[in-house]
Amino acid sequence: MIARKIRIKGIVQGVGFRPFIHRLAAEFDIAGFVLNDTEGVLIHAEGEPENVGRFVDAIPEMAPKPAHIAKIASEPVSILGRADFRIIPSEHREGEVTAISPDLATCEDCRAELFDPGDRRYGYPFINCTHCGPRYSIIENLPYDRPATSMSPFAMCQNCLAEYRDVQNRRFHAQPNACRECGPKYDLFDLAGLSVRCDDPIVFACEMLRDGKIIAVKGIGGFHLIADAANGEVVGKLRERKERPAKPFALMVRDIETVRKLCEVSDREAAILSSPAAPILLLKIKKSPALELPDNIAPGLDRLGIFLPYAPIHHLIFALSGIEILIATSGNKRDEPVSCQNDEALRDLKDIADAFLVHNREIVGRTDDSVGFVFDNELTIVRRSRGYVPRPVEMPISGASILAVGADLKGTFAMTRGSEAFLSPYLGDLTGEKSLELFDEVLSRYLKWLNIAPEAIVCDLHPDYASTILAERLAAEWGVPLFRLQHHAAHGISVIAEHKLPDKPALTVALDGYGYSSDGTIWGGEFLSVRHGGFERLAHIRHVPQPGGDRAAVDTRRMALSWAFEALGEKVIERIPDLLDDLSDLAGPLLSMIRCRRPPLTSSAGRLFDSVACLTGVCSRNTFEGECPQRLTAAADMFEMGHYEFATTDSILDPSPAIRRIIEDCSAGIDKGIIAARFHRGFARGIVDMAHKLAGDNGIGDVLLSGGVFQNPILLELVVKGLRGRGLRPYWNRIVPAGDAGIALGQALFGKKRFNSK
Repeated sequence: MIARKIRIKGIVQGVGFRPFIHRLAAEFDIAGFVLNDTEGVLIHAEGEPENVGRFVDAIPEMAPKPAHIAKIASEPVSILGRADFRIIPSEHREGEVTAISPDLATCEDCRAELFDPGDRRYGYPFINCTHCGPRYSIIENLPYDRPATSMSPFAMCQNCLAEYRDVQNRRFHAQPNACRECGPKYDLFDLAGLSVRCDDPIVFACEMLRDGKIIAVKGIGGFHLIADAANGEVVGKLRERKERPAKPFALMVRDIETVRKLCEVSDREAAILSSPAAPILLLKIKKSPALELPDNIAPGLDRLGIFLPYAPIHHLIFALSGIEILIATSGNKRDEPVSCQNDEALRDLKDIADAFLVHNREIVGRTDDSVGFVFDNELTIVRRSRGYVPRPVEMPISGASILAVGADLKGTFAMTRGSEAFLSPYLGDLTGEKSLELFDEVLSRYLKWLNIAPEAIVCDLHPDYASTILAERLAAEWGVPLFRLQHHAAHGISVIAEHKLPDKPALTVALDGYGYSSDGTIWGGEFLSVRHGGFERLAHIRHVPQPGGDRAAVDTRRMALSWAFEALGEKVIERIPDLLDDLSDLAGPLLSMIRCRRPPLTSSAGRLFDSVACLTGVCSRNTFEGECPQRLTAAADMFEMGHYEFATTDSILDPSPAIRRIIEDCSAGIDKGIIAARFHRGFARGIVDMAHKLAGDNGIGDVLLSGGVFQNPILLELVVKGLRGRGLRPYWNRIVPAGDAGIALGQALFGKKRFNSK
């Protein structure tokens, strides 16, 4: 007989891990015990040597699906002479703490019980078990036990307690375990915050939805604004109230069969939609969908943001309302975080919602819905939040604990422990006071949970970012060094971090709208040589004036005129008269600014897309970030195989030849879908040509693709295919966003390398 102590780290609490170990021990005739502690799961296993070995080997192979094992360590210990195998109470220890499970979508077993009239939880909107339900959103302290969650005010009834204590029950130590007798409850409030008198608040709310009302519904990580997606009038009303003239609404769809009536869905996409994370997926709209939706759901776009019901309340709303497709957009005011508390929602959403379906369980960790798309048969995340946070990202090096504060748009931070990076959920744009308050709130929680003291802080170069100012204050308060990293280098290093690439030069192609630099220009179309601890700029998109600065990012006519002048010179006056007429009195002053190349000058790929969208008549104003580029991509007829030429010199990728041809084709009446396709193909070829040249000149084989422009699936596919065709190895962001919400990971690796090199 031998005995071993087995330490398991990762997401191993709140996912049914101890009952799994108990069953596995019985299968392999193992005696001993298992417990949760602050580090994860600890096992003492005694038995015959062969059985103990097979038991240890089976743990990672057979672990519960929601679990994520980061590390297993096993060492021999003294035999205790245990006669059986038991689950014993959790231990609270000082030191390293375990990872926290994300919130998990309702499992099949719970869904079956939810709609079983013979089950005691029939119709109960908080049904859960060890395989599903809230985790991150209810955890206050570690280890993950009920007294350390927002379920602590709800004392379990005798039936629930019996399940909780029964090791053979799938609700054994399910911390949110509850039923109608002892658990949280829903109520329906009117706009005055008064409870609506009705037999059943959920049934009454569903009647209101059928009548064309907008309901603010409190779910797992926050509020949704929910309405009937088939009702064009209510969609317009929601747009007006939310001050959201064109940004697409996410759609919660009853089931995967209904999704297939609307969109093209691969087996991989269906699996991700149905996964425990249940993200929003951006799916291509069918050319002839079996279900018709109003045009104002996602005007001008060819993809819909689709997700399936992931909380019991969602399943009940579909069943009781009879509605197949719901708008389920974030319950927030424009540019503010999603509301998560009842009084907060009643205050902030009273001018948007017609009623509030709320519950009395506190949301500790608010999370918005995660968003992504499938590329190369893998999920590529655009917004990382519910279902994925706070799952750690394993980095290529270990060392100091670093706090990386990210950027201001799409705010996120990263905190490292050893080789792990823990990213915050999506926090919104830090230009708003409420988003900054949320940043502080979540940062305080992470510091407490992870039980670490950051040894250095990393921020962006931009001196006026709210995140930079915060980093400067914290560095002074904590007495730790502050490192600053250029925005696009952080994009590239984020790809190195998530793919655990070695510390050697890699070529980064970083394409986005804006990034601060030290040379007085606006970067946004960059070719950089990067490694763990630094970068060098090798090439960029040709600089052009950005007349009016930030105003040009909204009014895309300004950048269209700038690029047209760059391509045509003074001939622009006769070649694009419609644009000049549209600009009216602005045309003269703007041309003067452009002629003298008055700063700021920009290499932005985002502004290039804006310009082409405007010149082709697709879109001339960004009412939300990326609207014009998204509409241009949606318009592209990719059956068109032609392309526009981009000029390439040693260090400049010049779109001017392409802009000239675009203007010519527009004048000739060429279809805008063909022009959009030729632009995408030409830009991709130009990127690949420049990358191939720079990689050869610098002896580099790895090419990293990052920045918000690479969230364009058409461009990403063309560039990846082109690079592979040239014998290069492309890598891109998958598990963190390619946009600004992912750069905190790059900052974290940079800070770790710099601190370790001190």
